[in-house]
Amino acid sequence: MTRVKAAERTVLVGRGGVGLRLTGAVAMTAALAMALPPARSQDAAAGRGTSFSRHVAPILATKCGACHVAGNKGNFAMPSHAALLASGFVQRGNPSGSRLLEVILTGDMPRGGGKVTADEVAVITKWIAAGAPFDGPDQTVSIDVLARGAAPAAPPSAPVKAAVVRPGEVAFSTDVAPIFITHCVTCHDDRDPEANLRMTSLDALLAGGRSKSPVVIGKGAESLLVKKLRGRGIDGQRMPLNKNPLADDVITLIERWIDEGARIDVLTGKSPLDAVAAAGRARRLSGKELAAIRFAAAEKVWQRAIPDEQPLVASREQVCLIGNLAAERMEAVAVEAASLLDRVAGELGAEDGQLLKGGVVVFAFAKPYDYSAFWQEVVGVERPRGMLGHAGVSGDVAYGAVAIGAGRVDEPDTRLLLAEQIAAAALAGRELPPWFVRGAGRAVAIRIVPKAPLAQEWKKEIPMAVGRVGLPKDYFSDQSDPVAAAVVGGAFVGAIATGSRLRQVVASVENGASFDDAFTQVFKMPPTQAFDAWATKAARSRGR
Repeated sequence: MTRVKAAERTVLVGRGGVGLRLTGAVAMTAALAMALPPARSQDAAAGRGTSFSRHVAPILATKCGACHVAGNKGNFAMPSHAALLASGFVQRGNPSGSRLLEVILTGDMPRGGGKVTADEVAVITKWIAAGAPFDGPDQTVSIDVLARGAAPAAPPSAPVKAAVVRPGEVAFSTDVAPIFITHCVTCHDDRDPEANLRMTSLDALLAGGRSKSPVVIGKGAESLLVKKLRGRGIDGQRMPLNKNPLADDVITLIERWIDEGARIDVLTGKSPLDAVAAAGRARRLSGKELAAIRFAAAEKVWQRAIPDEQPLVASREQVCLIGNLAAERMEAVAVEAASLLDRVAGELGAEDGQLLKGGVVVFAFAKPYDYSAFWQEVVGVERPRGMLGHAGVSGDVAYGAVAIGAGRVDEPDTRLLLAEQIAAAALAGRELPPWFVRGAGRAVAIRIVPKAPLAQEWKKEIPMAVGRVGLPKDYFSDQSDPVAAAVVGGAFVGAIATGSRLRQVVASVENGASFDDAFTQVFKMPPTQAFDAWATKAARSRGR
C-alpha cells in the first residue's frame, strides 16, 4: 500500500499488510522507496550515477559511523560494503524489504541527532533499488576509508609485485606479520575492528580506519602505528590495548620495516596476514618441516569446526587425511588418496612427483551436516546445497574437503571427488585464483576418472550452469553461484587446458610469473577473453 495526502504531506507506506505513518519530506521519499520495483540488474546503478564509494559511503560514515561503522552497537556492525550486505540489512533490488531503510524512515536511527535527510534517503534508496552494487576494487575496504576518498575507485593497472628482501632487511612475512597476528588482529579484525582499522591484510592496514593511515611509508618514527606501540606523542592509550607493551626491539623491528618502505615480500597486499605468514614459513622451511606444521595445524582447523568430535588421522607421505569416517574406511580412503597422488601430480606437472611442498590435507566427512559445519567455520557462510567438496588455504593448511558417502571407496564417484579436491588443494597452495583452482581441480579429476557417473552428471549440467553464473566479472571475482561456477569452471578449464597447457601455467607461476601473465603467455589471450570465446562456443553448441 502507498497513500499520499498532498496537503499534509502524510504518507502511509508499507507492503504485506504492514504500514508506517510518516510525515514531511522524508515521508514523500519513503513512498517512492516503497513503490520502487526490484532492479533487473546490478549494473543499473552505474547508469543512474549512484556510487557506493562517492555517494552512499559518506552518508553511512557520517550518520551511522560512530555506532555501526566503527563499532558494533546493538550487535550490528557494517565496517565495509561486504559486511553490510552480509548482515542482511540490505536486500539487493528491494528498498522496501531492507531493514537499513526501515530504521531510517521510522526515525529509529540514527540516534542522538544527525538525522538522515530526504535527499540522503533518496540516494540510499536508489542504490539499493539498483542492486546495492559496489564500484571499488575491494568490498572489504572500510566505509570510513571510502568516505574520505582514501581508497582508489578502480584497481591499479598492474598488481604490485612482492619485493625482494635483501640480507639484513626486515621481511614482512616472517618478521612483522606474525607480530600483527599475535598482538593486533584480535581487536582489528574484519568483523568488528576497533576504530574501523583492519589489520587483517597489509592493504587494510595502510588504508587506515576512522582516521588516516597509521603508517607513513619511509618514516617509521612519524607513523601513528609506532607511536601507539611506544605510547608516546598520542591521544588515547598505548597499544596493544589491555595487554603488556611490546618489547622495544619488536617495535624497532616494525619501525625499520616502515623505514624500508613497508613492503610485502610474498603474495600481495590484499592477501590475509595468516596466508602471508604461512607463505613466509613455507619458503624458509624444508618440505618435511612444513608438512609437520601443516598437518598439526590441520587438526586445529578441525577442532574449530567440529569441537565436540575427535577426528581420526591417517597420514601418507604427501597427504594427511583427517576425518570422522569409521577407522577401517578412513584407512581405505587414505590408501586411495595416496594412489591418486601420482596421477594428480603428473597432470599438474609436479617435479619428481612432489604434489606441493609440505603436502596437502584432505578433510573427510561421514555426514553432510559435518561438512556444513566445517564450511560455516572455515569459509564463513552457509554451505551451498549440492556442494560435495571444495578446496582452499587456511593459514598453513592447504586443504581439500569432501563429504564421502557410504559406498565403496574404490567406486568411481568417490575416486573422482578425492582426485578433484587433492588437485584443487595443491593449486590453492600455490595461491592461484579461486576460479582456476576450482576449474582445474575438476578438470584434472575428470581426466583421471572420466567414466564416473558424477562426471557425466556434471557434463549434463553445463548448459544450465552457464546461465546461472551470471556475468564474466561475477565468475572471475568469485561472486557466482558456487555450484554453477564449479560446473562451468571444470568445463571451461577442461576445454582450454588440454595437453601440457595446464602444466605450463602452473610451472610459470612456480617460477615467479603472475597468474595473469602466465595464462596470457600460454593461451595467447587473457582469462576474460578466453572465457568469452569458450562461452560463445558453448552457447552455439547448445543451440544445435
